[in-house]
Amino acid sequence: MARRLGGALLALAIVVSAAGCVSMTSGGPVLSYTVTQGPGGQSQHYLQIYPQPPRNGWTPEEIVRGFLTASASFASRQQVAREYMTPEASRRWNPNWSAKVFSRGPNVMAAAYPGRNSAQVEVTGTVQANLSGFGSYAVPSASAAGSPATPQTFDLVKVHGQWRISTAPEILLLTSDLFKFDYQLTNLYFFDPTGHYLVPDPIYVPLRTTPVDLMNGLVHDLIKPPRDWLVDATRTAFPAGTTRIGDVALDGGTAAVNLGGAIAKASDDVMQQVSAQLLSTLSCSSKCGFAVQSVELYLNGKPWIPRGSQENPVQHHSHYQPPDGASRAFYYLDGAGNLLRRDGTAGKPVKVAHVGTGYTQIAVSPDRHYLAALRGGALYIGPVGGKLVKRDGTGYTTISWDPSDNLWATTSDQVVMVRGDARPNEPQGQPVTVNVLDSDGNQAVGSFTALRVAPDGVRVAIIVDGVYLNFGAITSQAGVRAGQVMMKIMLSPFYVAATGTTQFGAVSWYGPDNVITFGEPGPVLTEYPVNGGNSIWIPPLSRMKSITASPGSALVAGLEKGGMMVDASLSGSWMSIPGKNFSPAYPG
Repeated sequence: MARRLGGALLALAIVVSAAGCVSMTSGGPVLSYTVTQGPGGQSQHYLQIYPQPPRNGWTPEEIVRGFLTASASFASRQQVAREYMTPEASRRWNPNWSAKVFSRGPNVMAAAYPGRNSAQVEVTGTVQANLSGFGSYAVPSASAAGSPATPQTFDLVKVHGQWRISTAPEILLLTSDLFKFDYQLTNLYFFDPTGHYLVPDPIYVPLRTTPVDLMNGLVHDLIKPPRDWLVDATRTAFPAGTTRIGDVALDGGTAAVNLGGAIAKASDDVMQQVSAQLLSTLSCSSKCGFAVQSVELYLNGKPWIPRGSQENPVQHHSHYQPPDGASRAFYYLDGAGNLLRRDGTAGKPVKVAHVGTGYTQIAVSPDRHYLAALRGGALYIGPVGGKLVKRDGTGYTTISWDPSDNLWATTSDQVVMVRGDARPNEPQGQPVTVNVLDSDGNQAVGSFTALRVAPDGVRVAIIVDGVYLNFGAITSQAGVRAGQVMMKIMLSPFYVAATGTTQFGAVSWYGPDNVITFGEPGPVLTEYPVNGGNSIWIPPLSRMKSITASPGSALVAGLEKGGMMVDASLSGSWMSIPGKNFSPAYPG
């Protein structure tokens, strides 16, 4: 059943004790963006979990409540929580990082007593999100959102006169506040379908687990990717049937990973990719509390030696990285209808072509071969420096290129894709409607007001109804006709909702992990990490009408009635670029 985006997500604003902190509603488990005032802003969480062991004489209800609190702490492998259990139950209980996050609850119900020395306690509540395995996450279905979850049952028995848990659910049951302060986001890294780029995939990991357990869990998810929104758009280089032998060891900043099974027969090219995934994923020292600077990979106990490493098995650098889309050059139009290029803010404008007047938005492909432009809601595409040709359709609102020279565009109610290198009268040169699905797999409903493709060509940032900033993954599948390819975007389970009367007007990627949004009225400029970290408010200009960004280069703002301003520091230090110029855009 179709539903409006965000309708099935129980958005939650969490107030964090921090100077200059603004909580914003967001979807997913408990993603909230703390907005800091400019670069270098910090927020500090003060909640700590101090688990307490059970006391003599506690009732079954008190035992379950104590267990729920203690199990939220991963210190010493949840040893305190296991004191609430029988020895047999403690040995069996292994929830990994799986959890149910409750927006209301978990509520401990009154115990039932099927026998003199046995009891049952049910835990109920409204589930906001689920985590499975080692940190992958999902939200409830549309029909389940806001309705009571299936009760979770605890069986208890008396041990030496004291109640202890004999059977517990194989998941953690957490309040949203406990989840917020006991888990954090980090990235797994997988490959795009072509195998050229690494793509970050955010997952939740516990703050207080041991480094060994955390690294083991991350490696597990690289071998068996979580079934999340990116799973069909990315791939892992680990061959099916790969196994981890023993624990990951950390020695002096080097993580030693011993693998076996099917990977023993992998080629050097596959091993280079596996090594890249491991190094990028395990190098999360600033987030995970340990410092991995290199990886040493073993196959069935024997060190794997990368090509060109002078027989050194320790790898400090990866051959693969997430693309950042960085470009010093940006493009714009002048009042005479000329397309100009400027290499950096200090560069001199270079005329590329005369394209005509009246265009309100342009986009240049990352390889700088193709140009797209909007005029009066119509779409025009052509070679950079060549003739622009009108394509079918009307009501276009935003345009963005991917690395394969496909143009992605939004209209009032749909997303379309068109091959930029195809002739307009060819089938592949005509706009193709893209199926947009929400995180439950249902048809997404809403007005797609802006879209921008990430530098990796896999992810998109998409604005819906002007008030929701979401992220999605591009996938393709064979159509019903021979040679037909159907495109779809699977949206992630979290989103950012604009606050007050502000609406998102545009979005621009700023490297592989961040986007910058432009909102009105205000205007409002904000940098958002894609994985849910702290966001940064950027001082805007009162006359600003558009923004374009590229990592390592200045922000370029388009102004009302023509004109451009640049900010090289993201601090609001805007400087004017002379001339009546329009529609600035970095490639992408």
